[in-house]
Amino acid sequence: MPQSLRLVSSLTFLTIAVGAVLLALPDMPGLGGALSTDAAIALVTETAQSPIFFVPAALSLVFFIYVKSRPLPQGTMRAANVLPPLKAELAKTERLAKVKATFASLVRDADGLVIADLLVHAGVQLRASDIHVHPGATDTQLSVRVDGALEQLAVLSPEQYGVLLNRLKVLGRLTHYVTDKPQDGQFSLPTPDGTAEVRISLLPTQHGEKAVMRLAGLGNALPVLESLRLPDSVLRQLKRMLEKPQGLIFFTGPTGSGKTTSIYASINHLLDSRGSLAQIATIEDPIEFSIPEVAQTQVNRASGLDFASGLRALLRQDPNILVVGEIRDVETARIATQAALTGHLILTTVHADSAPGVFNRLLEMGVEPSVLSSVAHACFSQRLLRRLCPFCRTPTPVPADLVPRLQAVKAPVEGYFEAPGCAECGSTGVSGRIAIFEVLIVTDPIRDSLKNAPTNQQLMALSIEHGLIPLRDAALKAAQAGEVSVAEALRVAE
Repeated sequence: MPQSLRLVSSLTFLTIAVGAVLLALPDMPGLGGALSTDAAIALVTETAQSPIFFVPAALSLVFFIYVKSRPLPQGTMRAANVLPPLKAELAKTERLAKVKATFASLVRDADGLVIADLLVHAGVQLRASDIHVHPGATDTQLSVRVDGALEQLAVLSPEQYGVLLNRLKVLGRLTHYVTDKPQDGQFSLPTPDGTAEVRISLLPTQHGEKAVMRLAGLGNALPVLESLRLPDSVLRQLKRMLEKPQGLIFFTGPTGSGKTTSIYASINHLLDSRGSLAQIATIEDPIEFSIPEVAQTQVNRASGLDFASGLRALLRQDPNILVVGEIRDVETARIATQAALTGHLILTTVHADSAPGVFNRLLEMGVEPSVLSSVAHACFSQRLLRRLCPFCRTPTPVPADLVPRLQAVKAPVEGYFEAPGCAECGSTGVSGRIAIFEVLIVTDPIRDSLKNAPTNQQLMALSIEHGLIPLRDAALKAAQAGEVSVAEALRVAE
């Protein structure tokens, strides 16, 4: 708005000058007549003093003075003065302190445009997974989730919250006047560290719309399998499955367990390993990474484009690799399994509590057991656990209240670590997260079992006989290696 007023003022002054000259032209001896400079200046000055030009000139001057006196443009001018760069080797405590102090000072008088930019940049600098804008009765809390814990950045006034929310709706292409329904969107925002890919979700609350932004990544830099800290055995198994010419590979786990990252890293591996032979198409909700070499389609239920109809259309596009964001209904499941039978490699997710649970979920949807046993290659069930700080972790006896819980899962009660906290981890004892996996490779005995629609318990027992390591054992193994605390491991083990 301030920039618009400046433009109006400038254009009005220019119109006055040009209009005065144009009105004076009929009184001239001719367009080519000899009119002295002094006479021309006097004529323009006299004409400009007439009410038709003087009134808009005066109003423009008032607008200009008003805009210059407003504090908001000063915030807008600071948009170029983004958060200063941080050294990569800074400890977590120092990083948090520097970002919080600078962010709080910059947003004090800033407008929505600046706050949105600074908020995303702060999240990127702190390596946050999510950004929360939580309105309250008298103020709005701005927080970021770092290593699974929320860290408060600043507090906004109701006025600042309003302009920030409007800016976020503009960025996410959301409907401004809708305030009583949830809305979801996504946008890209340039930061000094790269272009941030952001997913935004708005939810009505008693004090206003709460906004949560998930930072999906920077730019088009796809994750790489080798950078995911996968256990060596899991990495080898996943690469071997990705070499298959056709069939289904499943990923499962709760929200925020890293399924999407694993799938995008798998796409990156397929592009590298197959080159021009990899004709990849996706149907996603939402698209979190833009990949130039891949035909990506966004689900749009308002226009009738869901996973089932999108997958059906993709099959007519001659791909050999398909990525389906999620199988959540019978129709999508049947189309995906039939596509896997006809020569397509399909990567997808299914919500289940374990790797064997994925197959039971599909059988419950009505997928034919014989078809499922023919096309399924593997299922990777994963979780993200908070990693102990490597600088302050020490061997620590297990707390007395946890001993019965370890005994209940037949786990050792000694040989675990804890991290009391230090400057490197911000006194939290946590530094990043690690992924643990439960991998079910569909062997011939498991295929035979799937034909008979086994129960979850039967399939789990058979899978363990053929090499599956349950999430419980993987978590406790990570705890004994000092990667996570015993309490964090038991959160998954139980």
